[in-house]
Amino acid sequence: MSKQDLILLYGGRSAEREVSVLSAESVMRAIDYQAFSVQTYFITQSGDFIQTQAFEEKPADDEKLMTNDTVDWSKKVAPSAIYKEGAVVFPVLHGPMGEDGSIQGFLEVLKMPYVGCGILASSVAMDKITTKRVLESAGIPQVPYVAVVEGDDLEEKIAAIEANLSYPVFTKPSNMGSVSYTHLRAHETRHDLVCRLLLEKKKILSLIHILFNCKG
Repeated sequence: MSKQDLILLYGGRSAEREVSVLSAESVMRAIDYQAFSVQTYFITQSGDFIQTQAFEEKPADDEKLMTNDTVDWSKKVAPSAIYKEGAVVFPVLHGPMGEDGSIQGFLEVLKMPYVGCGILASSVAMDKITTKRVLESAGIPQVPYVAVVEGDDLEEKIAAIEANLSYPVFTKPSNMGSVSYTHLRAHETRHDLVCRLLLEKKKILSLIHILFNCKG
């Protein structure tokens, strides 16, 4: 029986690129190599595509994928060079340019089937504020929140938070994952929250911690 070609994309330009490498290494060991042949491509921090290892059988436990620290620039290819007739792409990419519909759109242009959500679902789900507003429009219950966007009047937002939420509240970037932050930080007081909002440059989402909400 002939094998299905599987193209593994990993790395990427986002702050979550190092987690992507770990995820891809887990995937490459979990694949059924009786059914799939695997070709990996590393996307560097600068957005270049590098052709990396190919596997016909499960890699050794000490096998490591290429990273930004070990990149072999002689293997650089045009992004479109990942195309292979009949192949399926598994994008193991985290964060912006990986989960936000960007790579999905690229693969659609190449007419390559891929694992995961399509362009619209990816782009909507990547932004938590957008996701929560879509859920609201469908009447789906969710944890109370206040969206804070750069340029908003901070005092008005603090007032909205204190009117609609209860301390402690948690802040989370709207369009980034948790891996770029050591943990979600609880803000026990107004002062804690103001300090955090002043430091945050990106869109963020302020939420009652889900466990706290469930206890309430």
